[in-house]
Amino acid sequence: MKRWWPYLVLVLLVALVAGYFLATVPVQYAASASPDASVRNNPYRAAQQLLDHWGRPSRRIFSTRALFPLPDTDTTLILDGDRGSLGYERQLDLLNWVHDGGNLIIAARYLPPSSGWFAEEETEQDESEQQRRDPDSLLSLFGVEVEALPREDSEEDPLALLFDRFRPMEDWFLEYCLSGDASEERLHQCEVLTCQAPQHWQPPAATHNLGDRPRLLQSETPIRLLYTPLPIDDSTGEPDQVLEASASNDTGETLLRFRVGGGTVTVLTELGLWDNHHLHHFDHARLLAELTVRGPVWFVRGIDIPPLPIWLWERFWPLILALMLALAFWLWRRLPRRGPLWRDPARQHTDYLGHLRAIGHFHWRTGQSDRLLASLRQQIQRRIALQHADPVKALALTAKRLDIPEHTLSQALEQPPADRAQCVAMVALLQQVRQRIRSQP
Repeated sequence: MKRWWPYLVLVLLVALVAGYFLATVPVQYAASASPDASVRNNPYRAAQQLLDHWGRPSRRIFSTRALFPLPDTDTTLILDGDRGSLGYERQLDLLNWVHDGGNLIIAARYLPPSSGWFAEEETEQDESEQQRRDPDSLLSLFGVEVEALPREDSEEDPLALLFDRFRPMEDWFLEYCLSGDASEERLHQCEVLTCQAPQHWQPPAATHNLGDRPRLLQSETPIRLLYTPLPIDDSTGEPDQVLEASASNDTGETLLRFRVGGGTVTVLTELGLWDNHHLHHFDHARLLAELTVRGPVWFVRGIDIPPLPIWLWERFWPLILALMLALAFWLWRRLPRRGPLWRDPARQHTDYLGHLRAIGHFHWRTGQSDRLLASLRQQIQRRIALQHADPVKALALTAKRLDIPEHTLSQALEQPPADRAQCVAMVALLQQVRQRIRSQP
Protein backbone atom coordinates (compact mmCIF):
# COMPACT_ATOMS: atom_id res chain seq x y z
CA MET A 1 0.00 0.00 0.00
CA LYS A 2 2.85 2.38 0.77
CA ARG A 3 4.18 1.96 -2.78
CA TRP A 4 0.96 3.23 -4.44
CA TRP A 5 0.18 6.37 -2.43
CA PRO A 6 2.59 8.69 -4.40
CA TYR A 7 0.87 7.70 -7.63
CA LEU A 8 -2.51 8.31 -6.07
CA VAL A 9 -1.49 11.82 -5.01
CA LEU A 10 -0.18 12.55 -8.51
CA VAL A 11 -3.46 11.40 -10.10
CA LEU A 12 -5.45 13.60 -7.71
CA LEU A 13 -3.32 16.65 -8.60
CA VAL A 14 -3.80 16.07 -12.33
CA ALA A 15 -7.54 15.70 -11.79
CA LEU A 16 -7.70 18.94 -9.81
CA VAL A 17 -5.81 20.90 -12.50
CA ALA A 18 -7.97 19.48 -15.29
CA GLY A 19 -11.14 20.21 -13.34
CA TYR A 20 -10.03 23.80 -12.78
CA PHE A 21 -9.53 24.47 -16.49
CA LEU A 22 -12.80 22.71 -17.38
CA ALA A 23 -14.87 24.55 -14.79
CA THR A 24 -13.51 28.07 -15.42
CA VAL A 25 -13.73 30.37 -18.46
CA PRO A 26 -10.98 32.93 -19.28
CA VAL A 27 -12.18 36.52 -19.20
CA GLN A 28 -10.89 39.02 -21.74
CA TYR A 29 -11.01 42.77 -21.28
CA ALA A 30 -9.80 45.77 -23.24
CA ALA A 31 -7.63 48.43 -21.66
CA SER A 32 -7.17 51.89 -23.13
CA ALA A 33 -3.68 52.79 -24.31
CA SER A 34 -2.23 55.98 -25.71
CA PRO A 35 -1.58 55.89 -29.46
CA ASP A 36 1.88 55.83 -30.92
CA ALA A 37 3.67 59.08 -31.76
CA SER A 38 3.40 58.33 -35.48
CA VAL A 39 -0.38 58.20 -35.08
CA ARG A 40 -0.62 61.34 -32.95
CA ASN A 41 1.44 63.37 -35.41
CA ASN A 42 -0.25 62.01 -38.54
CA PRO A 43 -4.07 62.28 -38.67
CA TYR A 44 -4.11 60.19 -41.88
CA ARG A 45 -2.01 57.33 -40.55
CA ALA A 46 -4.86 54.81 -40.77
CA ALA A 47 -5.76 55.94 -44.30
CA GLN A 48 -2.13 55.58 -45.41
CA GLN A 49 -1.88 52.08 -43.97
CA LEU A 50 -5.10 51.14 -45.75
CA LEU A 51 -3.79 52.52 -49.04
CA ASP A 52 -0.53 50.62 -48.61
CA HIS A 53 -2.57 47.46 -48.05
CA TRP A 54 -4.33 48.13 -51.36
CA GLY A 55 -1.02 48.52 -53.15
CA ARG A 56 -1.21 52.30 -53.48
CA PRO A 57 1.87 53.91 -51.91
CA SER A 58 1.14 57.11 -50.03
CA ARG A 59 3.15 59.96 -48.60
CA ARG A 60 2.64 63.33 -46.91
CA ILE A 61 3.73 66.66 -48.34
CA PHE A 62 4.16 69.40 -45.77
CA SER A 63 3.83 72.41 -48.03
CA THR A 64 2.00 73.37 -51.18
CA ARG A 65 5.26 74.81 -52.49
CA ALA A 66 6.96 71.43 -52.06
CA LEU A 67 4.25 69.99 -54.32
CA PHE A 68 5.84 71.62 -57.35
CA PRO A 69 7.02 70.35 -59.77
CA LEU A 70 3.89 68.22 -59.98
CA PRO A 71 4.18 64.41 -60.07
CA ASP A 72 3.00 62.07 -62.80
CA THR A 73 -0.68 62.03 -63.70
CA ASP A 74 -1.16 58.57 -62.16
CA THR A 75 -0.81 60.18 -58.73
CA THR A 76 -3.77 61.34 -56.64
CA LEU A 77 -3.28 64.71 -54.93
CA ILE A 78 -5.36 65.43 -51.82
CA LEU A 79 -5.22 69.11 -50.79
CA ASP A 80 -6.64 70.04 -47.39
CA GLY A 81 -8.51 73.24 -46.61
CA ASP A 82 -5.55 75.00 -44.98
CA ARG A 83 -3.50 74.92 -48.14
CA GLY A 84 -2.76 78.64 -48.02
CA SER A 85 -2.77 80.90 -51.04
CA LEU A 86 -1.59 79.46 -54.34
CA GLY A 87 -0.45 81.84 -57.02
CA TYR A 88 -2.34 82.13 -60.28
CA GLU A 89 0.44 80.43 -62.24
CA ARG A 90 0.50 77.42 -59.92
CA GLN A 91 -3.28 77.16 -60.06
CA LEU A 92 -3.01 77.02 -63.83
CA ASP A 93 -0.32 74.34 -63.47
CA LEU A 94 -2.74 72.29 -61.36
CA LEU A 95 -5.51 72.81 -63.91
CA ASN A 96 -3.28 71.74 -66.80
CA TRP A 97 -2.11 68.74 -64.77
CA VAL A 98 -5.74 67.67 -64.30
CA HIS A 99 -6.45 68.17 -68.01
CA ASP A 100 -3.54 65.83 -68.78
CA GLY A 101 -5.17 63.06 -66.73
CA GLY A 102 -4.44 63.86 -63.08
CA ASN A 103 -6.77 63.14 -60.16
CA LEU A 104 -7.20 66.06 -57.75
CA ILE A 105 -9.16 66.02 -54.46
CA ILE A 106 -9.67 69.42 -52.82
CA ALA A 107 -11.06 70.20 -49.38
CA ALA A 108 -13.03 73.43 -49.31
CA ARG A 109 -11.42 76.16 -47.27
CA TYR A 110 -13.69 77.13 -44.40
CA LEU A 111 -13.29 80.56 -42.82
CA PRO A 112 -15.86 81.12 -40.04
CA PRO A 113 -17.43 84.58 -39.78
CA SER A 114 -15.64 86.99 -37.51
CA SER A 115 -18.64 87.32 -35.15
CA GLY A 116 -22.08 85.97 -34.39
CA TRP A 117 -21.50 82.22 -34.80
CA PHE A 118 -21.91 81.21 -31.20
CA ALA A 119 -23.15 84.42 -29.68
CA GLU A 120 -26.39 84.39 -27.75
CA GLU A 121 -27.58 87.71 -29.16
CA GLU A 122 -27.14 88.30 -32.87
CA THR A 123 -28.00 91.22 -35.12
CA GLU A 124 -29.26 91.20 -38.68
CA GLN A 125 -25.76 92.00 -39.86
CA ASP A 126 -24.46 88.92 -38.08
CA GLU A 127 -27.14 86.81 -39.76
CA SER A 128 -25.99 88.00 -43.14
CA GLU A 129 -22.39 87.31 -42.19
CA GLN A 130 -23.27 83.74 -41.29
CA GLN A 131 -24.47 82.95 -44.79
CA ARG A 132 -21.84 84.85 -46.69
CA ARG A 133 -19.96 83.01 -49.44
CA ASP A 134 -16.23 82.53 -49.02
CA PRO A 135 -14.40 83.05 -52.35
CA ASP A 136 -11.70 80.51 -53.08
CA SER A 137 -9.64 81.22 -56.19
CA LEU A 138 -8.75 77.55 -56.67
CA LEU A 139 -12.37 76.37 -56.43
CA SER A 140 -13.51 79.26 -58.62
CA LEU A 141 -11.65 77.66 -61.52
CA PHE A 142 -14.25 74.86 -61.36
CA GLY A 143 -17.28 77.04 -60.59
CA VAL A 144 -17.53 76.00 -56.93
CA GLU A 145 -18.21 78.34 -54.00
CA VAL A 146 -18.36 77.72 -50.27
CA GLU A 147 -21.26 78.92 -48.15
CA ALA A 148 -21.52 78.79 -44.38
CA LEU A 149 -24.60 77.10 -42.99
CA PRO A 150 -26.94 79.04 -40.70
CA ARG A 151 -26.71 78.15 -37.07
CA GLU A 152 -29.67 76.30 -35.64
CA ASP A 153 -30.67 77.05 -32.08
CA SER A 154 -30.93 73.73 -30.30
CA GLU A 155 -30.69 72.94 -26.65
CA GLU A 156 -28.03 70.47 -25.67
CA ASP A 157 -29.37 67.11 -24.64
CA PRO A 158 -28.18 66.19 -21.12
CA LEU A 159 -28.17 62.51 -22.06
CA ALA A 160 -25.90 63.24 -25.05
CA LEU A 161 -23.53 65.16 -22.81
CA LEU A 162 -23.48 62.19 -20.42
CA PHE A 163 -22.58 59.80 -23.24
CA ASP A 164 -19.83 62.16 -24.44
CA ARG A 165 -18.20 61.86 -21.05
CA PHE A 166 -18.08 58.09 -21.40
CA ARG A 167 -16.29 58.02 -24.76
CA PRO A 168 -13.51 55.75 -23.38
CA MET A 169 -16.15 53.09 -22.65
CA GLU A 170 -17.33 53.35 -26.25
CA ASP A 171 -13.75 52.86 -27.43
CA TRP A 172 -13.51 49.72 -25.29
CA PHE A 173 -16.63 48.27 -26.92
CA LEU A 174 -15.23 49.15 -30.33
CA GLU A 175 -11.96 47.37 -29.59
CA TYR A 176 -13.92 44.36 -28.33
CA CYS A 177 -15.84 44.23 -31.60
CA LEU A 178 -12.68 44.51 -33.67
CA SER A 179 -11.08 41.62 -31.77
CA GLY A 180 -13.43 39.16 -33.52
CA ASP A 181 -14.70 37.51 -30.32
CA ALA A 182 -18.26 38.87 -30.57
CA SER A 183 -21.07 36.35 -30.65
CA GLU A 184 -23.57 36.00 -33.49
CA GLU A 185 -26.28 37.99 -31.75
CA ARG A 186 -23.93 40.90 -31.19
CA LEU A 187 -22.61 41.15 -34.74
CA HIS A 188 -25.25 43.67 -35.75
CA GLN A 189 -24.57 45.84 -32.72
CA CYS A 190 -20.82 45.73 -33.39
CA GLU A 191 -21.39 46.62 -37.03
CA VAL A 192 -23.47 49.64 -36.05
CA LEU A 193 -20.93 50.68 -33.44
CA THR A 194 -18.02 50.21 -35.82
CA CYS A 195 -19.35 51.76 -39.00
CA GLN A 196 -21.84 54.42 -37.94
CA ALA A 197 -20.68 57.71 -36.52
CA PRO A 198 -22.18 59.12 -33.31
CA GLN A 199 -25.18 61.38 -33.59
CA HIS A 200 -24.25 64.75 -35.03
CA TRP A 201 -26.12 67.94 -35.81
CA GLN A 202 -25.51 67.42 -39.54
CA PRO A 203 -27.04 64.20 -41.03
CA PRO A 204 -25.00 61.91 -43.31
CA ALA A 205 -24.89 62.70 -47.01
CA ALA A 206 -25.62 60.14 -49.73
CA THR A 207 -23.73 60.02 -53.01
CA HIS A 208 -25.37 60.21 -56.44
CA ASN A 209 -23.99 58.62 -59.63
CA LEU A 210 -20.87 57.39 -57.82
CA GLY A 211 -20.38 53.66 -58.09
CA ASP A 212 -23.02 50.97 -58.22
CA ARG A 213 -24.76 52.04 -55.01
CA PRO A 214 -25.10 55.17 -52.88
CA ARG A 215 -22.41 55.76 -50.28
CA LEU A 216 -22.85 57.56 -46.96
CA LEU A 217 -20.44 60.14 -45.62
CA GLN A 218 -20.63 62.64 -42.82
CA SER A 219 -19.15 66.12 -42.61
CA GLU A 220 -18.70 68.03 -39.37
CA THR A 221 -17.81 71.35 -40.99
CA PRO A 222 -20.80 73.74 -41.10
CA ILE A 223 -20.50 74.61 -44.79
CA ARG A 224 -22.02 73.51 -48.10
CA LEU A 225 -20.88 73.63 -51.69
CA LEU A 226 -22.53 75.69 -54.41
CA TYR A 227 -21.91 74.86 -58.05
CA THR A 228 -22.35 77.20 -61.00
CA PRO A 229 -21.86 75.52 -64.40
CA LEU A 230 -19.03 77.04 -66.41
CA PRO A 231 -19.76 78.51 -69.86
CA ILE A 232 -19.37 76.32 -72.90
CA ASP A 233 -16.05 76.49 -74.70
CA ASP A 234 -16.57 78.36 -77.99
CA SER A 235 -13.76 76.53 -79.78
CA THR A 236 -15.14 73.03 -79.16
CA GLY A 237 -18.80 73.79 -78.50
CA GLU A 238 -18.72 71.52 -75.43
CA PRO A 239 -18.46 72.32 -71.71
CA ASP A 240 -14.95 72.37 -70.33
CA GLN A 241 -15.99 70.23 -67.39
CA VAL A 242 -18.85 67.87 -66.59
CA LEU A 243 -20.39 67.19 -63.20
CA GLU A 244 -20.21 63.41 -62.82
CA ALA A 245 -21.20 62.73 -59.21
CA SER A 246 -22.20 64.48 -56.01
CA ALA A 247 -23.21 63.85 -52.40
CA SER A 248 -25.85 65.81 -50.53
CA ASN A 249 -28.03 65.85 -47.44
CA ASP A 250 -30.76 68.13 -46.15
CA THR A 251 -28.33 71.05 -45.73
CA GLY A 252 -26.81 70.94 -49.21
CA GLU A 253 -23.99 69.51 -51.28
CA THR A 254 -20.96 68.07 -49.47
CA LEU A 255 -19.18 66.41 -52.42
CA LEU A 256 -18.85 67.40 -56.08
CA ARG A 257 -16.92 65.37 -58.66
CA PHE A 258 -16.09 66.75 -62.11
CA ARG A 259 -14.61 65.36 -65.27
CA VAL A 260 -12.09 67.99 -66.45
CA GLY A 261 -10.35 67.10 -69.70
CA GLY A 262 -8.66 63.76 -69.19
CA GLY A 263 -8.68 63.96 -65.37
CA THR A 264 -11.05 64.34 -62.45
CA VAL A 265 -11.52 66.90 -59.68
CA THR A 266 -13.34 66.11 -56.43
CA VAL A 267 -14.35 68.87 -54.02
CA LEU A 268 -15.20 67.94 -50.42
CA THR A 269 -16.33 70.08 -47.53
CA GLU A 270 -13.51 68.60 -45.40
CA LEU A 271 -11.02 65.77 -45.19
CA GLY A 272 -12.00 64.78 -41.66
CA LEU A 273 -13.86 61.73 -42.98
CA TRP A 274 -10.45 60.15 -43.71
CA ASP A 275 -8.66 60.90 -40.45
CA ASN A 276 -7.87 58.29 -37.81
CA HIS A 277 -11.10 58.88 -35.86
CA HIS A 278 -13.62 58.88 -38.74
CA LEU A 279 -12.19 56.58 -41.43
CA HIS A 280 -14.21 53.59 -40.18
CA HIS A 281 -17.51 55.50 -40.11
CA PHE A 282 -20.16 54.85 -42.76
CA ASP A 283 -18.59 54.41 -46.24
CA HIS A 284 -15.58 56.66 -45.74
CA ALA A 285 -13.05 53.91 -46.49
CA ARG A 286 -14.97 52.85 -49.63
CA LEU A 287 -15.01 56.47 -50.81
CA LEU A 288 -11.26 56.64 -50.34
CA ALA A 289 -10.90 53.63 -52.64
CA GLU A 290 -13.35 54.96 -55.24
CA LEU A 291 -12.11 58.56 -55.35
CA THR A 292 -8.42 57.69 -55.67
CA VAL A 293 -6.83 56.19 -58.76
CA ARG A 294 -4.68 53.08 -58.79
CA GLY A 295 -1.41 54.83 -58.17
CA PRO A 296 0.44 56.81 -55.51
CA VAL A 297 -1.60 59.03 -53.19
CA TRP A 298 -0.17 62.25 -51.76
CA PHE A 299 -1.72 63.95 -48.74
CA VAL A 300 -0.70 67.59 -49.07
CA ARG A 301 -0.75 69.51 -45.83
CA GLY A 302 -1.60 73.02 -46.92
CA ILE A 303 0.53 75.27 -44.80
CA ASP A 304 1.58 78.45 -46.50
CA ILE A 305 5.23 77.85 -45.58
CA PRO A 306 7.85 76.83 -48.14
CA PRO A 307 10.39 74.08 -47.47
CA LEU A 308 12.92 74.86 -44.77
CA PRO A 309 15.88 75.74 -47.07
CA ILE A 310 13.72 78.13 -49.13
CA TRP A 311 12.16 79.64 -45.99
CA LEU A 312 15.57 80.25 -44.43
CA TRP A 313 16.90 81.82 -47.63
CA GLU A 314 13.87 84.11 -48.00
CA ARG A 315 14.13 85.48 -44.45
CA PHE A 316 17.75 85.10 -43.42
CA TRP A 317 19.64 85.49 -46.68
CA PRO A 318 21.89 88.34 -45.34
CA LEU A 319 22.98 86.18 -42.40
CA ILE A 320 23.45 83.10 -44.57
CA LEU A 321 25.43 85.11 -47.14
CA ALA A 322 27.65 86.57 -44.40
CA LEU A 323 28.28 83.10 -42.97
CA MET A 324 29.15 81.76 -46.41
CA LEU A 325 31.62 84.61 -46.99
CA ALA A 326 33.17 84.04 -43.55
CA LEU A 327 33.50 80.32 -44.31
CA ALA A 328 35.09 81.05 -47.69
CA PHE A 329 37.58 83.46 -46.08
CA TRP A 330 38.42 80.93 -43.38
CA LEU A 331 39.01 78.23 -46.00
CA TRP A 332 41.18 80.62 -48.02
CA ARG A 333 43.29 81.28 -44.93
CA ARG A 334 43.63 77.59 -44.12
CA LEU A 335 44.42 76.31 -47.60
CA PRO A 336 48.13 75.50 -48.22
CA ARG A 337 50.06 77.91 -50.47
CA ARG A 338 53.04 77.32 -52.73
CA GLY A 339 56.18 79.44 -52.47
CA PRO A 340 57.48 81.68 -49.68
CA LEU A 341 55.11 83.87 -47.73
CA TRP A 342 55.24 87.57 -48.44
CA ARG A 343 56.49 89.63 -45.55
CA ASP A 344 56.04 93.30 -44.90
CA PRO A 345 59.39 95.10 -45.51
CA ALA A 346 58.66 97.47 -42.65
CA ARG A 347 58.71 94.52 -40.23
CA GLN A 348 62.13 93.22 -41.40
CA HIS A 349 64.92 94.39 -39.03
CA THR A 350 68.09 92.57 -40.32
CA ASP A 351 71.32 94.40 -39.11
CA TYR A 352 74.59 94.63 -41.07
CA LEU A 353 76.57 92.66 -38.49
CA GLY A 354 74.20 89.72 -38.86
CA HIS A 355 74.65 89.98 -42.62
CA LEU A 356 78.45 89.79 -42.27
CA ARG A 357 78.19 86.82 -39.95
CA ALA A 358 76.00 85.03 -42.45
CA ILE A 359 78.49 85.69 -45.25
CA GLY A 360 81.42 84.52 -43.10
CA HIS A 361 79.56 81.36 -42.13
CA PHE A 362 78.79 80.69 -45.81
CA HIS A 363 82.44 81.08 -46.87
CA TRP A 364 83.69 78.92 -44.01
CA ARG A 365 81.13 76.20 -44.71
CA THR A 366 82.01 76.13 -48.44
CA GLY A 367 85.78 76.01 -47.84
CA GLN A 368 86.53 79.63 -48.81
CA SER A 369 88.19 80.71 -45.55
CA ASP A 370 91.19 82.23 -47.48
CA ARG A 371 88.84 84.82 -49.01
CA LEU A 372 87.88 85.98 -45.51
CA LEU A 373 91.54 86.69 -44.65
CA ALA A 374 92.80 87.85 -48.08
CA SER A 375 91.80 91.50 -47.78
CA LEU A 376 93.15 91.87 -44.25
CA ARG A 377 96.45 90.17 -45.14
CA GLN A 378 96.97 92.39 -48.20
CA GLN A 379 96.60 95.55 -46.14
CA ILE A 380 99.17 94.36 -43.59
CA GLN A 381 101.63 93.12 -46.23
CA ARG A 382 101.60 96.54 -47.94
CA ARG A 383 102.50 98.17 -44.63
CA ILE A 384 105.27 95.65 -43.95
CA ALA A 385 106.76 96.17 -47.45
CA LEU A 386 107.41 99.82 -46.54
CA GLN A 387 109.81 98.77 -43.78
CA HIS A 388 112.51 97.22 -46.03
CA ALA A 389 113.04 96.13 -49.64
CA ASP A 390 113.72 92.55 -48.59
CA PRO A 391 110.46 90.86 -47.55
CA VAL A 392 112.17 88.64 -44.99
CA LYS A 393 113.94 91.56 -43.28
CA ALA A 394 110.74 93.64 -43.46
CA LEU A 395 108.79 90.86 -41.66
CA ALA A 396 111.52 90.57 -39.00
CA LEU A 397 111.60 94.36 -38.37
CA THR A 398 107.80 94.50 -38.08
CA ALA A 399 107.71 91.56 -35.64
CA LYS A 400 110.44 93.19 -33.53
CA ARG A 401 108.66 96.58 -33.48
CA LEU A 402 105.31 95.06 -32.57
CA ASP A 403 106.83 92.63 -30.06
CA ILE A 404 105.28 89.62 -31.77
CA PRO A 405 107.11 86.36 -32.52
CA GLU A 406 108.18 86.25 -36.14
CA HIS A 407 106.87 82.75 -36.83
CA THR A 408 103.44 83.69 -35.33
CA LEU A 409 103.18 86.72 -37.60
CA SER A 410 104.38 84.70 -40.62
CA GLN A 411 101.86 81.95 -39.90
CA ALA A 412 98.98 84.46 -39.64
CA LEU A 413 99.97 86.05 -42.99
CA GLU A 414 100.64 82.91 -45.04
CA GLN A 415 99.18 79.67 -43.63
CA PRO A 416 95.45 78.77 -43.93
CA PRO A 417 93.61 78.16 -40.64
CA ALA A 418 93.19 74.55 -39.58
CA ASP A 419 89.87 75.00 -37.76
CA ARG A 420 87.36 77.67 -36.83
CA ALA A 421 89.06 78.59 -33.55
CA GLN A 422 92.43 79.12 -35.28
CA CYS A 423 90.71 81.25 -37.95
CA VAL A 424 89.16 83.47 -35.28
CA ALA A 425 92.57 83.80 -33.55
CA MET A 426 94.25 84.73 -36.86
CA VAL A 427 91.65 87.41 -37.58
CA ALA A 428 92.04 88.89 -34.11
CA LEU A 429 95.87 88.94 -34.47
CA LEU A 430 95.78 90.49 -37.93
CA GLN A 431 93.35 93.21 -36.83
CA GLN A 432 95.64 94.02 -33.91
CA VAL A 433 98.66 94.17 -36.20
CA ARG A 434 96.87 96.44 -38.69
CA GLN A 435 95.77 98.80 -35.97
CA ARG A 436 99.25 99.05 -34.40
CA ILE A 437 100.99 99.55 -37.73
CA ARG A 438 98.67 102.43 -38.56
CA SER A 439 99.22 104.08 -35.19
CA GLN A 440 103.08 103.95 -35.39
CA PRO A 441 105.04 106.39 -37.61
